[in-house]
Amino acid sequence: MKSNSILLLFGIAMLLASGCSSVKTKHPLSNNPKAIDQEEFEGAWLADDQIFHVKFASNGVAKVAGVEWGSNDFHIVHGEMIVTEGDEHNFLSIRFQEEGKWMDDYFFLPYTFTDQDDLILWAPDADAFKDLIEKKKLQGVVEKGKYSTNITITNAPTSLFKIINNPEDMKLFEYREPIVLRKIIKETD
Repeated sequence: MKSNSILLLFGIAMLLASGCSSVKTKHPLSNNPKAIDQEEFEGAWLADDQIFHVKFASNGVAKVAGVEWGSNDFHIVHGEMIVTEGDEHNFLSIRFQEEGKWMDDYFFLPYTFTDQDDLILWAPDADAFKDLIEKKKLQGVVEKGKYSTNITITNAPTSLFKIINNPEDMKLFEYREPIVLRKIIKETD
């Protein structure tokens, strides 16, 4: 996958890299982005010695861009992220372009900011979501590999959001292993 470095930058490599499990959904958690945390997100971010930029478009969708090296040249990698307001945590729905086409699925993560402007994300716990599908609390497809489990939630986004928005259900996410990104440049107009 060509956009692995940007996915890594945005804390999603653990969801996509070989040997790791992933949980994704067919639709963003919200189709009506609100102006939530735009100032905190906009700017340049550092993760694993890589830099990527975030800027919100007029439609409320954040655009994510970074540069990766491949085939003896630099390539710009594009992504988008939709912020959804929750009761205790807000959530991101993220997808990237691969070879100029948007991914069909979205990754979703709760997030928060620290007092030092770091961004804290929590990846979904694939086993917890697999259990919800097996118990028929969610609909989805579970693909079990030798070293990973890949899950695609097929419920309407409102059904998924109702479950993950419950503050008691942070156990659905890898809350003991947060993903931390550092802001290195604040966006100014």
